[in-house]
Amino acid sequence: MKKFTWGTGIFLFLVLFLAASAVFIVFASKQQVNLVHKDYYEKGVDYSEQMRVIERSKPFNHSITINTDNDFLNVAIASELAAKIDSGSMYLYRPSDKEQDITASVSAHSSSVQFNKADLINGRYILKFSWYTDGTKYEVSRPVNVQ
Repeated sequence: MKKFTWGTGIFLFLVLFLAASAVFIVFASKQQVNLVHKDYYEKGVDYSEQMRVIERSKPFNHSITINTDNDFLNVAIASELAAKIDSGSMYLYRPSDKEQDITASVSAHSSSVQFNKADLINGRYILKFSWYTDGTKYEVSRPVNVQ
């Protein structure tokens, strides 16, 4: 019977370490990567503008109401805000799965938007409502739980 030496121990350690590394690399490469933005550098460059948009949008934080019924997720826009909207969009995104994101356009003076619940899965979404008034951008975000 062959004796277990320190050289054999080092060799076994290296083989096990490389095998574990290979298994981890294969596991990591199969994981789905869901980023909120495709280009974080671009978002970082525009961050000061985004901060100005958020600051000027603070008076409108409570101007949208979200209700759910059996078939639809209804987003109601306050009438004083709806009268000021030139154009806009509602982006309902799911942080855990970008394949479930939905975008709806908001026409001028529109007071509500409906999302079909058949297109949504149960869980947490974030509603980002952005609009333009006289060429100035505004944006309000709100968490939404779909059940």
